[in-house]
Amino acid sequence: LPPDKKPIDWNTRIKILVGAAQGLKHLHVNCNPPIINRDVKCANILLGEEYHPKLADFGLAKLGPTGDDTHVSTRVMGTPGYCAPEYLESGQLTIKSDVYSFGVVILEVITGRKALDQSRIKAERSLAEWV
Repeated sequence: LPPDKKPIDWNTRIKILVGAAQGLKHLHVNCNPPIINRDVKCANILLGEEYHPKLADFGLAKLGPTGDDTHVSTRVMGTPGYCAPEYLESGQLTIKSDVYSFGVVILEVITGRKALDQSRIKAERSLAEWV
C-alpha cells in the first residue's frame, strides 16, 4: 500500500468475504440451474458503499449441472492460481470449482499474498500449494 493508505481492518475484510460467499451461495443454490462463475478472484469482487461486495465478471460463467448430472464438461478456463486442480485435470466443472477459487481468495485476504507470484521461489509461487 502507498504510505498514505491504511489497510482495511479485519472486521471489514470478514464482512466483504461473508458478502461474497452469500453471492456465491445465491448463484449455486438459489439459481436453477446453478450458475458457476469460473473466475472467482479478488479483482472480480467489487466493493460498493460501506464495502458492500458484489460479484462481477460473468464472462466465463456457465450454467451448472441439472438433474442427475454431476458436472458440466467444458474447456478449462479461469485465472491461473485460482482454478481447482480437479477442474484443471479433467475439464469437469462443478460448483466446487468456484468454492475452491473462493478459498484462494480467503487465503489472499488472510496472508496478504497473491494467488500466483512468479517472483517467489518455486515452492512458494502458488499460494494454495504453499499453504
